[in-house]
Amino acid sequence: METKRKKLVAPALTPSHLAGQEFIIPSLAHRFIAEMVDFFILFFIKATIVLSIMHLSGIKDISKFAMHYIIEEIDEDTSMEDLQKMMIVALIYRMLVCFYEIICIWGAGGATPGKFLLGLRVVTCDTSVLIAPSRVLVIPSSNVSITTSTIRALIKNFSIASFFPAFITLLFFQHNRTAYDIVAGTIVVKRNGVR
Repeated sequence: METKRKKLVAPALTPSHLAGQEFIIPSLAHRFIAEMVDFFILFFIKATIVLSIMHLSGIKDISKFAMHYIIEEIDEDTSMEDLQKMMIVALIYRMLVCFYEIICIWGAGGATPGKFLLGLRVVTCDTSVLIAPSRVLVIPSSNVSITTSTIRALIKNFSIASFFPAFITLLFFQHNRTAYDIVAGTIVVKRNGVR
């Protein structure tokens, strides 16, 4: 019985470095710039899709509709039918953004194009321990699964759609993690780890 007890206690006493990896936590500015790069990529895709649909449907005054559907501008002349169409376009766009993030985070090495350009990536994180300023030991620090990527993308994007920007929570949690990172069990780190 004592032998079993020692086996159970021994892993807790050994260093966890074998299960994790050290990383540098990116600054808030790096994260913000990465999000802006992704925003502009997705905005360009949204504009292309909306303009293509309008062109194929034979709408002559594309500039008026472009303002409504791409920028989602609402004024006193906006009809209920236009509002419904804008809601459909917004929902399709939000699903496109989720798909973009799921595929990039899961299938492209843990980084959207914005994160990749700034040298960031998303890894799994059950535990993060501060080693030095801006350096953490991340356990287990593996690639993100499709399930984890889906949970992260859905929480992130539908919190934005419901006017609760969950990314603001990175100001309140350790190691610049957001609420969707904590729920999904992920963390954003510098891609190359600690040199």
